[in-house]
Amino acid sequence: MAKIFSIINNKGGTGKTTTTLNLAAALVSQNKRVLAIDLDAQCNLSISFGVKESENHIGLLLTKQDSIDNYISNTEEGVDLITSSADLLDYEHKINNETGREYLLQEVLESIQDKYDFILVDCPPSLSTMALNALVASQYYIVPMQTENFAFIGLDKILDSAAKVNKRLNKGLELGGVLLIKFNDRTKFSQAVMSNLEGNDYLNGKIFKTRIRQDIALMESSAFNSSVLTYAPESRGTEDYLNFSKELLELYG
Repeated sequence: MAKIFSIINNKGGTGKTTTTLNLAAALVSQNKRVLAIDLDAQCNLSISFGVKESENHIGLLLTKQDSIDNYISNTEEGVDLITSSADLLDYEHKINNETGREYLLQEVLESIQDKYDFILVDCPPSLSTMALNALVASQYYIVPMQTENFAFIGLDKILDSAAKVNKRLNKGLELGGVLLIKFNDRTKFSQAVMSNLEGNDYLNGKIFKTRIRQDIALMESSAFNSSVLTYAPESRGTEDYLNFSKELLELYG
């Protein structure tokens, strides 16, 4: 049975796509079967995997409720992928008229639960119908946070919204953890972010020990349609995401 994780943050540019891409590749490197789903109309995850927009994308899948096997693309990283579409917002408007619209993704994933070990969902930078679909379909959600100014913008809202989803729509949803991105323990902002997180009782035990350090290879790799593991196997980014995948397996594997 696949473990389903939503990678979510209400703030843009926090490393959601970078984390989905490289965590998926790191899990595959450890012989795990992984499906990644791009739920963002910017299509950054699809582009980062080097997969052009497919006619059979996630928006069409959710509106047609067709066989999911027709929507899965193979990538050179060994990760299976369901692409997004630049027109995803149009499909979201159609979905908003559906009865039980928050359960559509959960329904289409039911038939492939035994085909994968992990399903990672790259969420849009908003708490939209698509993001709610991801949370309802998931057992866990991961919040990537950059250790910089304004890092806490949106975090409380995510935690509050996820708590409501847990209460009303998905009793099995849990916070998998907060993942610190672009981490540098020598800066005042990193120290301040860590201090605030560690002082939050709700997040006790929910801050991943692995820190994703600043690394130019992480930015470059996605621009070259590759995970950092393939682009720069000896880099700090590769080391950190491999460590993160191992920590995730120890906690939830």
